[in-house]
Amino acid sequence: MDEFSFIRDYPKKINLSMVTFTTAQPVAPAAYSFPGYVLRQQKRYLFIALPAILLQFVVLKLLYPYPDFISDSYSYISTAELQMSVNLWPVGYSWFISALHMLTSSDIALLACQYFFLEASLLLFFYTFLYFYRPARNTSNILFIFLFCNPLFLWLSNAVLSDALFNSLSIIWWVQFLWMLNRPKLYQVFILAVVLGIAFTIRYTAMYYPLVAAVAFTLSSHQLRWKIIGSLMGVVIIIPFVLFTKQKTKEVTGTPEFSVFGSWQLANNALYMYDHIEVDSTKIPPESRELDRLVRSYFKAVPPQYRELDPFPGTFFIKTPDAPLKVYMMSRYNLVSPEQQFKVWGMVSPIYNSYGTWLIRHYPLAFARYYLWLNTKNYFLPHLEKYGNYNSGSDGIGNAAQYWFHYETNIVRSASKKLPGIIFFAYPPVFMILNFYFYGAVIWLLITGRWRNLHPLFVKTLLLLVSYLVVNFAFSIFATPVVLRYQVLPFILLFSYSLLLLEFTDNSRKKHISLMGQQ
Repeated sequence: MDEFSFIRDYPKKINLSMVTFTTAQPVAPAAYSFPGYVLRQQKRYLFIALPAILLQFVVLKLLYPYPDFISDSYSYISTAELQMSVNLWPVGYSWFISALHMLTSSDIALLACQYFFLEASLLLFFYTFLYFYRPARNTSNILFIFLFCNPLFLWLSNAVLSDALFNSLSIIWWVQFLWMLNRPKLYQVFILAVVLGIAFTIRYTAMYYPLVAAVAFTLSSHQLRWKIIGSLMGVVIIIPFVLFTKQKTKEVTGTPEFSVFGSWQLANNALYMYDHIEVDSTKIPPESRELDRLVRSYFKAVPPQYRELDPFPGTFFIKTPDAPLKVYMMSRYNLVSPEQQFKVWGMVSPIYNSYGTWLIRHYPLAFARYYLWLNTKNYFLPHLEKYGNYNSGSDGIGNAAQYWFHYETNIVRSASKKLPGIIFFAYPPVFMILNFYFYGAVIWLLITGRWRNLHPLFVKTLLLLVSYLVVNFAFSIFATPVVLRYQVLPFILLFSYSLLLLEFTDNSRKKHISLMGQQ
């Protein structure tokens, strides 16, 4: 197969003398369908990937027989066990583990479902990537190793968290964009909407997915009416879940909020600048003045050197027990059960929303300097969080997990609790390097005008990718903690497309991605 066999369907449209390519194998017939391409032209990758995927899972379970648990894990389990309709996190993942629990209480079954679904989505992405772009053999091999010999995905799946499921759906979502840009079909409109809707019930990060989808439909060659329908369908399909969540939250807390945790996050973000501004307490919304008095007392009593922000990047005032937000909540309400926990978090949530919004609106420059800039640095060097150790460094698990999985004891064993931190130590710097290289390459293409040598469909893909990365960056630094497990899809896309851009910018090999994306 030649390394850039993009010219078959366009012999009359370009000057072939302008395209340099080398031949490694016979070119795949244009008549090959995608399944034919996978099973005939590239089956060697499949024969390596399938046993490798299985072997890695077996080895992981020998080293780490139990799942990885963090505080969020117990929230998901409690939501499923108590059949709660709403909680701090979206209930989609809890519905998933509850449905699986009807069949088996085995933790191996849960982790296997998560892992193999994620690997199946990665296989779909890998083969779609090869099918449309036909990269060089070395590029394909490097991408294959990254996707299927990478502990990042193995560890992502080995936890009672929504990450594996959400990222699997997000990868499928992106693959549909590639097919829509290169082979537009009507059914893609509906698949994209359904995948987005399911992903939204699992993680609220998907709330910005309709914006990215609108860019994709704008760039596609669908008829105008389907571009409009496709752009709006993603929004329409999540509205029922938003209304359902607000109604259930109102039944529990008395306030029809969509995201209780979002209000906590907003107040937390604003408090990062509080020590650097002069707040006129008489102008603060009346319902927030008691909270402000507590905040003011905290900052006077606790010197900066005693506020260790590093262990809690971007979430210090949420996670620290003696910080104002939790102190204020506990001073007004008592926590006994998981249902009561959500209720009291929700009872103070409107106050936190009002307080955080007021501070940010009145001190936007300070907010940008002391929170957004901090989180920008966190974005490019994301915190390892659960990737830093196993089971939060503990030998024990909570009673909820022991009961849910029918463990005989609440003690878990593992090969090493510190091993993940050693393995993933280099991942944040690599993520930063990929960001800098990708954006640098895109800017270079624009400045030199060499983007004109790229096929228009690939240019559209780059525009879509840049749009996604920019929106994800904005959402990440403003609305959510920035940790490595939240940046898995950007990591995959940056690595994959940086490899292609590296081929194009490698002057020593004189390669041109001129007709990318055509069969």
